[in-house]
Amino acid sequence: MTPMVRPRKTSAIALPAGGTPLPEPGRRVPLSPFDAYWVTLPPVRRVFLYRSPASHHPFSDVAAELRSSLEQVLPSFHPFAGVLTYSSDPLGLSIVLPEEGEGACSVAFVEAETDHQFDKLVEEYDEEALRQLAPDIRRDELPAPVMAAQVTEFVGGAGGVAVGVAVHHSAADGNGLWRFLEMWSLAAAGVKEGQVWAGPEPLHDRTLVRFDGDDDLSSLYLQQLAPDFPRIAPKQDAPSEQGRPLSRRTFTFAASAVRRLKQCLAAAANTGTVPSTFATIAAHGWVSIARARGFTDDTPVFAAFLADCRAHMSPPVPAAYIGNCVAFCTTSLSGSLLAGPTGPAMALLAIQEAVAEVKRDPLADRDRWCTKFAAIPPGRAVILVGSPWFPAYGVDFGFGRPARVELASMNHDGEMALVAGREPGSVQVSVAIAAEKMPAFRGMFELECDRASAMPVSESE
Repeated sequence: MTPMVRPRKTSAIALPAGGTPLPEPGRRVPLSPFDAYWVTLPPVRRVFLYRSPASHHPFSDVAAELRSSLEQVLPSFHPFAGVLTYSSDPLGLSIVLPEEGEGACSVAFVEAETDHQFDKLVEEYDEEALRQLAPDIRRDELPAPVMAAQVTEFVGGAGGVAVGVAVHHSAADGNGLWRFLEMWSLAAAGVKEGQVWAGPEPLHDRTLVRFDGDDDLSSLYLQQLAPDFPRIAPKQDAPSEQGRPLSRRTFTFAASAVRRLKQCLAAAANTGTVPSTFATIAAHGWVSIARARGFTDDTPVFAAFLADCRAHMSPPVPAAYIGNCVAFCTTSLSGSLLAGPTGPAMALLAIQEAVAEVKRDPLADRDRWCTKFAAIPPGRAVILVGSPWFPAYGVDFGFGRPARVELASMNHDGEMALVAGREPGSVQVSVAIAAEKMPAFRGMFELECDRASAMPVSESE
């Protein structure tokens, strides 16, 4: 019998009743152009796999602690309990939290069970299983829920627990989502001791990222991305692009491998300084994917990624800001250059220059963010998401660090998702690429990666 995930029950985690005032901006959160840019993207779905707690808590207790801790932190992330909605005059996007009695203002919390083998999922990338372990909040038309959570018990075998989260990208960028996961996990781990979050209070007020012409820019993005707005017709998490099956694999670069790769690229590029971890992995992945695809012509091969703008806006945006504050960056080199002996060095320099441009002026080409991506020829881009500093394996809900963390919403051929690895200084990279190109890619990408630490994963078609 094919393993399945079976829901047991769904409950609603609501904000406190009784007219409790919400932090700014209150029950209606007008979204910025940074947020509108993501309106058609499927929600971000993360899955965390945990071995059975050593204390052998009943699953009912684990679920209750997760519910209680989510209820505890939700007021600090009140837009996550809202509904993504729209206005037509002027064209705009908002998160609305209805008053009591006017509609749901909560986060769906799903409790489920599965007969998938926990250890097998830790060792192998099972795309379909991961999708079932994260709640599905996709909608073809607004309004749409902002967030949902799911906890799943592995029945039979050695047991285990999966925590899945889905959040619409229009509500938060990567920094905002990981801050939420950090606060929720700390609350869950400390719920018995009454511990509370000691960091700065999360901020959701979009006036913190205002700039001249932002209202017009939001309308422009919505017109370009969703011409039938409020129908957003998200791209489904399809297993293929243009009918080509994708293979997904996850690699872990040990800290020693990252250091060696940095030294190698710095010497090749003659930079005189050690490159950042992001630039190093991005350049290595860009070259590996371009070569695996056999690009040796003079046509450009693009690298596309996001850069956090908080520190570079005028005035700077506080680090505690949860909404989107990232700029879309692209750079390109010819296939022949990437395939040549100077390819890795040139890729590193191109990534570094793209980052430097964003730091100089994060809004320089904001009118072209949508058209820039749309103009990239199909199959000629490497898409980098995430960050090597996102603390995926630090999300401990009180029953130990996760055995594996995966992004269950990878949508593109040539996509690379980065998070911090399980061991200090390591980096985890999940890659989606056309199935027939994966063997060649793996051989190139693992050249500087500790082979013993590369996660063995299965290919999904």
